Amino acid sequence: MKKLISYVRSYLGHVGAYFMFTMLLFILFSMALGLPSSTFNTPLVWTSLLFSALVGIADSVFFLPISYLLRLVVHGVLCTAAFGLSFVAVSGLVERGRTGLFGILGFLVFYIVLAVIRGVYHSVTERKAREDAGYSSLYTPKDLDR
Repeated sequence: MKKLISYVRSYLGHVGAYFMFTMLLFILFSMALGLPSSTFNTPLVWTSLLFSALVGIADSVFFLPISYLLRLVVHGVLCTAAFGLSFVAVSGLVERGRTGLFGILGFLVFYIVLAVIRGVYHSVTERKAREDAGYSSLYTPKDLDR
């Protein structure tokens, strides 16, 4: 039961963080583009929440026992599908197919930039952790002095 509660708390924390980040990006882009404040309406909030929930589910990929690069690729595909599903297919915010396609491609480029940063950070921290761990031979007996 504790594992389930821990997983739900982690999931809700991820969803909240993604929702906050998504809304922050929308606010910054609308301010940069000079869009009127009526752009933010209830469907945008609900689709952002749907997107955050789907990306929170996609985060479970990082528990799989596969290489980190493959986990990032699978997570990227799932996140791009979540973006397409929530902001293009379900929301109705995008009327034309070309606009939806450019939105998905823009999200994919944004994700790739973040994934490269995350991958570099992961490889640096893993390398440092391996260097700090020290060497211990698997084949040398540990108690030679006794």
